[in-house]
Amino acid sequence: MPVNTTLADTSNGLLLSTVILYALAMLCYASDFAFARHRVLAGVAGAAAPAGSPELAAMPELVTAGVGRHSAPPVKRTAGASGAPSAGAAAGLAAGSAGEAPASRWPSGFWLRLGFGLTCTGVVLHLAAILTRGLSEGRVPWGNMYEFIGAFTCMAVLVLIAASVWYRAYYMGLFVLLPVVFALGIDLTVIYTPAGSLVPALQSYWIAIHVTAMIVAIGLFIFGAVVTTLYLLADRSQRRLAAGQSSWSAGIWEHLPVPAILDRLSYRSVLFGFPVWTFGVMAGAIWADHAWGRYWGWDPKETWSFITWVVYAMFLHARATAGWRGRRAGWIHLAAFGCLMFNVIGVNLWITGLHSYAGMS
Repeated sequence: MPVNTTLADTSNGLLLSTVILYALAMLCYASDFAFARHRVLAGVAGAAAPAGSPELAAMPELVTAGVGRHSAPPVKRTAGASGAPSAGAAAGLAAGSAGEAPASRWPSGFWLRLGFGLTCTGVVLHLAAILTRGLSEGRVPWGNMYEFIGAFTCMAVLVLIAASVWYRAYYMGLFVLLPVVFALGIDLTVIYTPAGSLVPALQSYWIAIHVTAMIVAIGLFIFGAVVTTLYLLADRSQRRLAAGQSSWSAGIWEHLPVPAILDRLSYRSVLFGFPVWTFGVMAGAIWADHAWGRYWGWDPKETWSFITWVVYAMFLHARATAGWRGRRAGWIHLAAFGCLMFNVIGVNLWITGLHSYAGMS
């Protein structure tokens, strides 16, 4: 069917407006870091506990910064020779939180509320841009790299909003929107592809099943990779301070939960994303049988999808193995995300295969 150029132009304008709103939201989140007086109270009793330990299980559920200015005041993290918080610190936590009402799920503070509001408004425009793009073409709007990047960045922001409300992870706004804005900026300038029809190989209802699953999984994986990066940096800073060394980023981590909380949040994002990615790979194999007469042919895209699946499975296995939790599992997580990004970008742009039509044209 012919392309509706008016709707296509509307989609482009909406996506540009989305980038502007996301950038303004980043500025608000950064202002909250710089000017807000509140600090994170993330369960001192579990600060030194490894992820998955009974101590961490007893901690408040992924408590975050900025959920309320009436939370208990920060408690100084004093530790004994073993590195565990002292009894005085734990008692201070209990005393500071006694009689307090549970913190609200909604953000508190001008900058945080404004940043979250801009993020929600931006994702509405983002969804509208995707919808109008699809309506202009009369098909699902992820038939090329331009549309695909627009879709999975939208999913990453939706995951951010869901985590912000459900886990009170508003502190992640700045860090998740940074790669999203960068990716959308490249998408609008370098990778932009005019609206058009699908190539014959993609004209199947399986595109709505297979690619949608991949979009959902990638959005979850982006969020998890950002949280893991913060975890590794926060853990390194904490270890340097514990050894009596200086840390240039120590002031940043005052706004974030303890590393164990970040580690747990990142793990949960992969727990949600891994089954979706598995389903997407299986759906792709079924589609391949319909299109090419075989379920699997070790095409570069298929191969790297499988490699990505294996490395994420290694991360989940490492998390289930006591000796590989924490930093070691975090590095495996980032290796898996590196495989994912090469699969999404590198294979499409630099390697010729049966999926080459999903590139920039």
